[in-house]
Amino acid sequence: MRVTLVSLALGAASATLALASVSNQQHFFKAGGNVFHHQEEAGQLKTSWEMVPGTLYNEQRLIKVSETTRPRWMDLESILVLRRAGVRFMDITDTQGLHLSYDAVAEATEEGTLQYKSRLPQELVQEKNVAGAVSLLSTELYGKVLEPFTAFHNRYYDSENGRKSSEWLKKQVEQLVAGANVTVSAFKHRFPQSSLVARIEGRGAKDETVVISAHQDSVNQWIPWFGRASGADDDGSGTVTILEALRVLLENGFAPSRSVEFHWYAGEEGGLLGSQDVALAYKNEGRKVAANMHFDMTGFWLKDSQELIGLVADRTDAETRKMVKALAEKYTRLRTKEFSCGYGCSDHSSWNSAGYRSAMAFESDKLDANTYIHSPSDTVETLDFVHMLEFSKLAVAFAYEVGYVSDNA
Repeated sequence: MRVTLVSLALGAASATLALASVSNQQHFFKAGGNVFHHQEEAGQLKTSWEMVPGTLYNEQRLIKVSETTRPRWMDLESILVLRRAGVRFMDITDTQGLHLSYDAVAEATEEGTLQYKSRLPQELVQEKNVAGAVSLLSTELYGKVLEPFTAFHNRYYDSENGRKSSEWLKKQVEQLVAGANVTVSAFKHRFPQSSLVARIEGRGAKDETVVISAHQDSVNQWIPWFGRASGADDDGSGTVTILEALRVLLENGFAPSRSVEFHWYAGEEGGLLGSQDVALAYKNEGRKVAANMHFDMTGFWLKDSQELIGLVADRTDAETRKMVKALAEKYTRLRTKEFSCGYGCSDHSSWNSAGYRSAMAFESDKLDANTYIHSPSDTVETLDFVHMLEFSKLAVAFAYEVGYVSDNA
């Protein structure tokens, strides 16, 4: 997630730490359930091709910073200025079909316009199934996946690190679903990192799809392709939140009417690149996406504040938010609080732009509470795994309650 710049001093410190961390870089590899690592010499790392940006920004990109302003063509340096200033944006270069033309912005609303109005459950009736799956939840997977995942120097989408981290995550998903009726595929983009899709085919209304998502990339605020960006909370936390939900769903015999897909998007930090590509492809194919439930940052909250689930109020539809609030109240120990996230806040916006239902759950109602993100300090040690379990519960409940209904039933 791209949030407000915390302070120039902190940013400068993060940049210094990012460069210093190069001399102590570690690469982790998982084999047979064990994690191994080795250190590389600083000189090797400084010249490593994994730390060199790809070709995405060889040409200018079309950047949109609000619904009511004209998009502008910008080079990489200008885009970095936006990022460092805390300006949220969408890179619409390759996905202009998702967005209103500038002349039509007067028609835009904060919630967007639904073009496919799917049927949502009128009552929450999957209590037995949800309880069975929730009883299987554990924090064990969080640490096992996050330690090697955050050990990549960064997961910058337009780099070899981005490609390798995506391939590593795909293997983890494939291992987790082995033997189940789940297909795992990589959705390719113009940049090296791929988005990932794990699909559970529906029994009856398989042409209707429920999407549960997070993003997998991480960037350093100052030198995105070179600086250290552990990305534990942003968005390693969302990544493992939905991975754990998928695990217990399968263990509990999940057999939905609608098809249910779990997505891990590439390039969120570059302006929602991966999710826009996926949403546009689904729209062009005429796919019936019943709803998207997105999880971007689920692991950090200020202990002197109220523990809750932040529910994004903008670029989401009211009916889906109302249902998610009911799910949280029924199936988690936390209540929800709505807050405004801003334009281009995270990947739920892509589905909203495509005309589909969407909602986003966040770790608190304070968007800039975690000052560690986009730096070397966004580490596993800063996360609250017990807090994250409530979001896995929410993902499980969403899968059951939305996945077990259909437009015709």
